[in-house]
Amino acid sequence: MALTDLFTSFQAGDYCGVSYMTVKRWIFADKLNAHRTPGGHYRILKKDLQIFMLKNGLPIPEDDEIISTKVLIVDDDKLLRDSLEKYLKKQRFEVITAEDGYDACFKLNQYSPDIIILDLVMPKMNGFRICELVKNNPETKDIKVIVLTGYASEENVEKAYKYGVDDVLSKPVKVDELLEKIYELI
Repeated sequence: MALTDLFTSFQAGDYCGVSYMTVKRWIFADKLNAHRTPGGHYRILKKDLQIFMLKNGLPIPEDDEIISTKVLIVDDDKLLRDSLEKYLKKQRFEVITAEDGYDACFKLNQYSPDIIILDLVMPKMNGFRICELVKNNPETKDIKVIVLTGYASEENVEKAYKYGVDDVLSKPVKVDELLEKIYELI
């Protein structure tokens, strides 16, 4: 992380075009993720600030590079995969897709996503196994996993949480609901 990726509340205010007190109100209301220094000052990661701005419709300065969040979509339904990819790219996410569990494992190691959107029922390797592999690996255990499933029985949901998923949504999913879950997890 470069020093330019960390903002004081004053710098965050300048970046957003608001006062530093507005930034502090966002922090106190738990709307903006910030870290407190031993001296009692707040520091905000640029990525957290940009996510907050995108989520709340605040424009990011045009001359600044957006630190994007990588999302891996794993689903054997091509239509769903393609539509989610298109939607999330419009929201400024970096999106990678996989059509089955084996493809997902390869891309997981190649691209190191921040979040995985995962179907449970797929050919070759199901979502439970993928989640187990992700959460039991020290290098990938912190990746957030959202399950999208058409089989959201109580048994499947409980099993998914036992395997370490962070959230479960039923298909058909509302894209706004999915986006909200992504923002909550990152």
